[in-house]
Amino acid sequence: MSMKKGDLVYVPSGVTLLSSAGPDPAVGSRDFRWLALDEPSMALIIEPYYNNENIYHKIHLKGDSWLVRVLDTEEVSSAC
Repeated sequence: MSMKKGDLVYVPSGVTLLSSAGPDPAVGSRDFRWLALDEPSMALIIEPYYNNENIYHKIHLKGDSWLVRVLDTEEVSSAC
């Protein structure tokens, strides 16, 4: 399935999220932040396939926006 803005995704524990605020983390900015999840979480997709690449989704979790690897997410869908 193709992800879209507003979709809910499952993110398992042990996944590391990258800051999506400020300069691009790939550049090695000093403002770089990360968050290692210690429990599974549900997150809202803000921008699927961030920067039109299949590497990261931009998500909203714990009151902030983060980048998470596409491989580390699973779409939540109803069984109906």
